[in-house]
This record gives sequence, structure tokens and C-alpha cells, in this order.
Amino acid sequence: MGVAPIESSRTCPSCGATGAGSYCDRCGEKRRNNHDFSIRHFLSEAVEPFTHFDSKILRTAWRLVAHPGALSADYLDGRRIRYVNPLRLFLLFSILYYFSNSIFPYNAFTTTLATQLHQNDYYHSFAADQVAVAMHGMGIEYPAFEHAYNEKTAILSKTLLFTLIPVIALLLYGFLFRKKRYYSEHLVVATHFWSFALIVIGVFIPALMLVLVWMGAAFGVPASVVMSDSVPTLIIQAMFALYLFVMLLRVYRVSLWYSGLLAAAIAWSFFQIVWLFRFLLFVATLNSLT
Repeated sequence: MGVAPIESSRTCPSCGATGAGSYCDRCGEKRRNNHDFSIRHFLSEAVEPFTHFDSKILRTAWRLVAHPGALSADYLDGRRIRYVNPLRLFLLFSILYYFSNSIFPYNAFTTTLATQLHQNDYYHSFAADQVAVAMHGMGIEYPAFEHAYNEKTAILSKTLLFTLIPVIALLLYGFLFRKKRYYSEHLVVATHFWSFALIVIGVFIPALMLVLVWMGAAFGVPASVVMSDSVPTLIIQAMFALYLFVMLLRVYRVSLWYSGLLAAAIAWSFFQIVWLFRFLLFVATLNSLT
């Protein structure tokens, strides 16, 4: 027995608005037709969110990496539907970063207590005093405290990673105030920059270090030399400076010399900003333990 055709309703079932077209002009609800009730359509609706979302992620990631600043310019100009939202993109790449970090440790953000106490040129005395007070208050010795601290700070670092975004946005706002941009616009640019940073630190640097260790072994260079902090630090700062240089030109349309100067300054200050993050992480971890 045949199925009676379903006429596209001119009245939206969700908001009651009338009009022509496949979608409601007021709320965006799709108007019904026979195809909506086919088995093929039912199955395609189940698969579409995954295939569409995956392609959207890949398209966004490629534009972010291959065309510095283009994603921010698109977003600020209103071209948004083809790409993943900036904060959602940052969240996805932060998950990727921590997954990669669990396999190839490079502790730019997750900072152990030993690093806070013994590799800290900024607030070493403060950190040592606060740890002593916390240990006394909790009534435990250093090994037990270190274990509890490292477990807690690994969790908190995933949450506090978002605090890095407004710092870069504030720098952009200060150095580019003549462009008369809203602070929220700088937040978009900063979010995309940090998303790129997570790809570099979480994917590119671990892969590069593995290659360098292999090449070092082939030429008799000790792994300790190749894996020293100075090597990835210089690579990261060079990549960030180049990326920011193009990004600033594309988004803010500043002069070449100013873009180069500002990009170099932000790239140089990157690890100082990371230590600011580590300080906030240290304080938050101690407060959560005590």
C-alpha cells in the first residue's frame, strides 16, 4: 500500500511562524517532507553529526596551522559556520595535548613539585616556605606531600590552562589599542594562538624530539644533550615568532616592522607567561590540599 505524500507544512511546528523554504525563517526548524521519514534519512541522521564534525575539525585545524591568523580573521568578519568555535577548538586541542603528554612527557604546563622547588628562578623562596607551612599543617613528610601535590596539580593544570588565554589577549589589547578592537576580539585571536601552541607543544615537539634523539644516536650525540630544555625552547620560540608575525599582519594589518617586533616580544615572553601559569597552578594546588 502506498504512503500518502506529506506536504511541506507552511506553519512551523516549533514556533508557529509561516513562510516558504526548507527551513523556518524564525527558528531554523526544518520543514517536513517524505524523505524525512525514509530509512535512508534515518540512518544518515545518525551518522552525519560524526562525519560532519570530523570534517569540520580537520578543516579548522588545517586553516589554523597552515594559514596563521586566517581563522581569527574569518571569525571576526562573521565567516563562522564552516569552522569549529574558538573555545571548543581550544578544548579539543587541550585534550589532545594531555593525551600526547601522557605518552611523550614534555611538562610545559603540568609542573611537578620538584620543578616548582628546584627549577624555579622566579619564586623559589616563596614556594619553599609555602610547602613547609603546608606540610606542617597537614602533618605529613615530604614524600607523601609530594605524591599528593603531583596528583592534584596534574588535575588542576587541565582546568587552569584556560587562564593563559586572557594573558595573551591583554598583551594584544595593550600593544594594539590604536586598532580600537574590543577585548573580546583579542580573546578570539589569543584562543587561536594558544590552540596552535598546544599543537606545537603536544604533537610537533614530541615528534621532533624523537627524530633528534634517533639522529643524535646515529652520530654519537648523547640523548641528554638533544633533550635539554634549550633545544625545544628555541624551536618553540622561533615557531611562535614566525606564526605570530603572519597572524598579526593578517588580523590587525599592522606594519611589517611592528608585527615583527611584537611577534618577537610575545614569543620571547612565552616561557615567562608559562611561569606565571605555573605560579597560579602552585597556589591553587596548595590551597586545594590544605
